[in-house]
Amino acid sequence: MNLAPDRPPRRRDEARALFRNAILDAAEAVFAERGFHGARIQDIAERARIAVGTVYNHFADKDEVLSALLEERTEGLLALVQAGGADVPASRGFRARLEARVARMLAYVEQHRAFFAIANEHGLFAGAVAPSARSSARNVQRMETFRASFRAIVEEGIASGDLEPLDADALARFLGGTMRAFVLSSLAETSKDVREQAAMLIDLFLHGAAKRRRRAK
Repeated sequence: MNLAPDRPPRRRDEARALFRNAILDAAEAVFAERGFHGARIQDIAERARIAVGTVYNHFADKDEVLSALLEERTEGLLALVQAGGADVPASRGFRARLEARVARMLAYVEQHRAFFAIANEHGLFAGAVAPSARSSARNVQRMETFRASFRAIVEEGIASGDLEPLDADALARFLGGTMRAFVLSSLAETSKDVREQAAMLIDLFLHGAAKRRRRAK
């Protein structure tokens, strides 16, 4: 079978994806420097080193750029939540696997710190969307996927005996809320070791903040 006729459309799709990614990367930097309201499409095009018209070939306006960027970055964060602890042997236990997962998530937020600070201003962590509400349905679906992922985590912990067999939804909300608090605090503070942060977060989730009693020798 001759596949030659399919190559030009495929190349066009690849080129379009490259331009789109370049626009979003540039927009992230420009929004971080100027803020959403201070940024212009011209600034994004200049940072991406493309023509203004090329940006408009992909996005109708600045709101749509931010909505797409929100979707890209939250999908990236969600992928890390869903990835599990595949890189940590099961023999190391539930806690080690969960710490590795949380450390990856915190590292991702740190990598995109400036953007997530802007996203927080636009209600990302409150379950809202960008100034344009065009993607609200997808945003609600993503929030539900986050909740389902956190529930899967606590169900794994219950199954392994590391968590009490309590209401899984309540535990998932507690874990998600703790994660959210750490993410928000990381946006306002200087960079910290993500592994230390992950260890503290998991320690609080598993044991609370009560003072540990030393075992008698």
